[in-house]
Amino acid sequence: MVKFLVFIVFYVSFAHESYGLTDDEDFGSMAENNPTIDEEKIFLQLAGKTDPDEVKTCGQLIESRGFEYEVHYVTTKDGYILQNFRIINRYARESGKKLKPILLLHPLFGSCSVWMFNSPGGHIKPWINGHPPKDNSAELAFLLANLGYDVWIINVRGTSYSTNHTHLDPEDPEFWDYSFYEIGIYDVTATVEHIKKETGFETIIVIGYSQGTIQLLIQMSAIPGYDKNYDLVILITPIGFLGDKSGTVGAIPIPLFKLLFGSRNGPFPPVSGSVFAALDVLCRQPIVSPACVAILGGLLGLNPQQQNASRYGVYTGLLDRTSNKNLLHYLQFIETDHLCYFDHGEEKNYELYGSAEPPEFPFYKINPKKLVFVSGLNDQLATPINVQNLRNHLCDRVDTDHVITDPYFNHADIVLAKEAFPYLNDVVSQLIDEKMLHDEL
Repeated sequence: MVKFLVFIVFYVSFAHESYGLTDDEDFGSMAENNPTIDEEKIFLQLAGKTDPDEVKTCGQLIESRGFEYEVHYVTTKDGYILQNFRIINRYARESGKKLKPILLLHPLFGSCSVWMFNSPGGHIKPWINGHPPKDNSAELAFLLANLGYDVWIINVRGTSYSTNHTHLDPEDPEFWDYSFYEIGIYDVTATVEHIKKETGFETIIVIGYSQGTIQLLIQMSAIPGYDKNYDLVILITPIGFLGDKSGTVGAIPIPLFKLLFGSRNGPFPPVSGSVFAALDVLCRQPIVSPACVAILGGLLGLNPQQQNASRYGVYTGLLDRTSNKNLLHYLQFIETDHLCYFDHGEEKNYELYGSAEPPEFPFYKINPKKLVFVSGLNDQLATPINVQNLRNHLCDRVDTDHVITDPYFNHADIVLAKEAFPYLNDVVSQLIDEKMLHDEL
């Protein structure tokens, strides 16, 4: 059933149609811009909103919780202009403390909003005598901001926030000629360098979730020594292998999707604003809601007991896009069961890599003492088998290897679960606090 639903979702969407350092040109802190969400809002004017968080931009989500924000436009070495967000906690700034920067990396089909849309909570809290408050927010970005960290959130190329380029038009297929490799090498690196420049910190903490972990594994293995820029690298649902067919990937008709995604460069889905707005409206309907649960559960990995079904319109309305090439690279990743460079075919592979097959990313070059793993026993993408394969390919044990105690906690529960705080956010914030305390001693 799940395999059939996955096929239908992808079919309908198609029918609808030097390393990454910032250039000298820096667009600074400006207003946010998201024409895709603007399009969704027009669509939903006819249907009406049922939740205050529906089709809110990241800036609106931040302000609705009492925080302020900055938008930082960062230009990558290959010309993509990223629209990144920085959460401003006025109480933390008034404390006079120098706030440690933390960068959050979103998953596939997500954007900055995934770190902030779990529930209506996450509101700013006053500090007492210059000390941060206790907090139990289900949204990791707001929790960390309340605890006194300088929270930055990336929006990688191709998302509805980051569709600008120094010379390429998004209508040009060349704009979409990228995958998670370029995101890891260029987007993440450019953003890290920008944060260091803006804050004056030589090192930052970085947290990746799902595709965000792929980007970090690529960056740290392809750019030896880059981990010197990080105090801690927290990989939530770490993905370095995807060969275990017992989970979500076993439902994917790989030959068909390789044919579809390999047919042209372009965004997926091609018309994201209307597609996501339509999903928002459909998933509100009682007769359709069970199908939404089944589809999202099959695609993303959900534990129904942890879900707030009344907010499915929020989640579907804030889905985001990627490139066909990125999805094609995922399919290659599943087949090879190891992160490799993009497979262009034997002739071009020889030209680019000097071999018939694309080389694997050398995980053994990563410093595991900077790494924290957070994984789940019921994760349908970062399955226990896939995570163990990654452990086996590192040169040593990671600094901390935390397995979520709820045996049913699934892949998307990381940002959607009712109990995200006790099972994830509290764990992550305590790990960071311990690291910062240790460094101060």
